[in-house]
Amino acid sequence: MKRIKARNLLERLRGYENDALRFMDNKHVPSTNNRAENDIRITKVQQKISGCFCSLDGAKIFCRIRSYSQTSQVFET
Repeated sequence: MKRIKARNLLERLRGYENDALRFMDNKHVPSTNNRAENDIRITKVQQKISGCFCSLDGAKIFCRIRSYSQTSQVFET
């Protein structure tokens, strides 16, 4: 018996209502879970622009600077 996607989602979330809706009560909980995807997006853009990182050291420096930038953005809010 084939069920619609909305029904499948409802059944999977049953019993997890407090966890699924926690972002509505707590402003520190993001409404989505795609932070990791967003965090690596700039790295992929940089890779597409330049084709690649020229060296492992260059990639490490880029990631370190990006990490500092991301951390400062998180703690500004």
